[in-house]
Amino acid sequence: MSWVYLVIAGLLEIAVVAGVRDIAFKRYGRGFVVYGLGLASSLFFLYLALRQIDVSIAYTSYTGIGVIGTVASGLLFWGEKRSIRKALYVGLIVAAIVALKISG
Repeated sequence: MSWVYLVIAGLLEIAVVAGVRDIAFKRYGRGFVVYGLGLASSLFFLYLALRQIDVSIAYTSYTGIGVIGTVASGLLFWGEKRSIRKALYVGLIVAAIVALKISG
C-alpha cells in the first residue's frame, strides 16, 4: 500500500506545478489554492509512504513521478514541444524508478 501512497503523492506533485504555473500567469486565486492543496496533500501521502519505504528510495521516486507527470502535462495540456531527447530522458527516469523499486 505504501507504493500506492507514493504514486498518489507524486501525481499530486503535478498539482503543485500547475498551481505555480497559474501563479506565474497571474491567476493568483486559483493558483494559490491549487498550489496549497496540492502541496499539503502531496506531502501527506509522501509521509504515509515513508512509514514503509526508505527515504532515499521514496523521495527519489516521488520527485521522479512528479517530473514525469509534469512533462506529460506540459505535452498534453500546456503546448510544450515534443522531442526524442525529452522522451529518452523521461524513459531513463522511469527506468531508474523501476530499478529502485526492484532493489528496495
